[in-house]
Amino acid sequence: MEQLQVKIDALQENMNVLVQQRFGRKTEQTSQITGQLAINSLGEIVEILNEAEQLTEDGLPEEPTADKVLPASKKRKGKKAEDISKLEESTPTKHIIPEYILNQMFPNGYKELPPVETVHVEYQRARYLKHRDIICVYAGKDANGDDVIVKADGEKNLLRNSILTPSLFGSVFEAKYVNAQPINRIAETLAFNDVNISKQVMAGWCIKIAERYLVQVYNEMHKQILKSKLIHCDETPFKVTNDGRDGNSKSYMWVYHTDRQYGSPPIYLYEYQPTRKTENPREFLKGYNGILLTDGYQVYHTLKKENPDKLTVAGCWVHAKRKYAEIIKAVGEKKAVGTIAYEGNQKIAAITYVNNMVKGKSGKVVLDHRQSVVKPLVDDYFDWVKKTLDMTVLDKASKTYKALTYSLHQEDYLREFLSNPIIPMDNNDAERSIRSFCVGKHNWKFCDTKNGARSSGILYSIAETAKSNNLKPAEYMQYLLEQILLHDEDAPSTYLPLLMPWSEDLPDSCRNTIKS
Repeated sequence: MEQLQVKIDALQENMNVLVQQRFGRKTEQTSQITGQLAINSLGEIVEILNEAEQLTEDGLPEEPTADKVLPASKKRKGKKAEDISKLEESTPTKHIIPEYILNQMFPNGYKELPPVETVHVEYQRARYLKHRDIICVYAGKDANGDDVIVKADGEKNLLRNSILTPSLFGSVFEAKYVNAQPINRIAETLAFNDVNISKQVMAGWCIKIAERYLVQVYNEMHKQILKSKLIHCDETPFKVTNDGRDGNSKSYMWVYHTDRQYGSPPIYLYEYQPTRKTENPREFLKGYNGILLTDGYQVYHTLKKENPDKLTVAGCWVHAKRKYAEIIKAVGEKKAVGTIAYEGNQKIAAITYVNNMVKGKSGKVVLDHRQSVVKPLVDDYFDWVKKTLDMTVLDKASKTYKALTYSLHQEDYLREFLSNPIIPMDNNDAERSIRSFCVGKHNWKFCDTKNGARSSGILYSIAETAKSNNLKPAEYMQYLLEQILLHDEDAPSTYLPLLMPWSEDLPDSCRNTIKS
């Protein structure tokens, strides 16, 4: 009977989780209850509560005297003017009252006071211009008396016999790879502006431009990312319909991300692969010597075993916490109080909160804090996991059992952040970077070919890297293609470094003055 009850409890728990995943809210943020620690899906503290203080010697009082009340936000003076200060300004319009009306209103005379100014923003609809190049042709005899025909130099074309220009491609690139619009919707928008370009033609443009011009930019970013001290890694499935496999086969978009705090400019690299095998990151990260921050996927651990002296693999605590959070959401927070999932969730929340106390401090301060204050909490958590598994009868199919064993199996990787101050506790940067691709794939559903999938990886890489370096994606893409065309006979090494998204030589027209 006890065994049957354990199985029934596991089935009920699994059913609750499935119902929640299918019909419930998607956020991982729990409601803010006094005395608990709330963390959202990005692992960020949304309320400072006292679970962590109960576990530290130098914390705040164990119980708050009153609930924390956030003050109402006040409008900052001058903010409206600041928001639009970078816009090009048109000629002001002066509004007057005619002289004869003023004379009627003021028969005894009047004087004009300082005017009142108001500001508003106008939208000018996008314009597509048909540009005609007239290339003059000349005929004559050369010095030897031979007949010769010569043509003046015209503008270089991106694609032979194509209407495509750098500016037009920049607009398509921004619409699809920044704003996640499917190609057919972009074609419809162009049609509304009297431009008839089919989705097949635009899809071909994306593939050809990526393969012919932008792959060299991608390769340069790849070289740079391998110099970073730490790389965030993640992957997401999507469908490629014509890749020579079964129609239901999954393909994967892998993402690699690094940032300034790891000694590198912000870089996002997406790579299409038809499988999720170890060989994919092994080849991409060939020669890399540093830290990989990942979820619990085994292929990264395999790489670590193959290169123990070169690679360090750190685990993500948000993934461990998520296992408990989905159980709590499924049964409801009030019912979850006192359960194993609730206790595990609280312990990880406490670790996260205490670790964030020194966020932004120097590496030495962070490392000392982690060793003296955070490590005891981590030790306590893993002791609790092991004791719970030893002393509690749990069905191995239950979500609670899987949550506990996940942490246990990932213990070595989850502990890595304690020994290095640059390692964050979570892999949220990679998950945020893969989100742009996920938003897009929900709109366009699938890639038609492997070439299209590879090109999408290149174009998403440039889009996300441009955004993270505070560039205007469309303007940057236009400038990038114009310069590549200009230097088409030069060695890439002589001009590509000046065109990278983090280059200080980029013109101001490419830069976004509103920081993201």
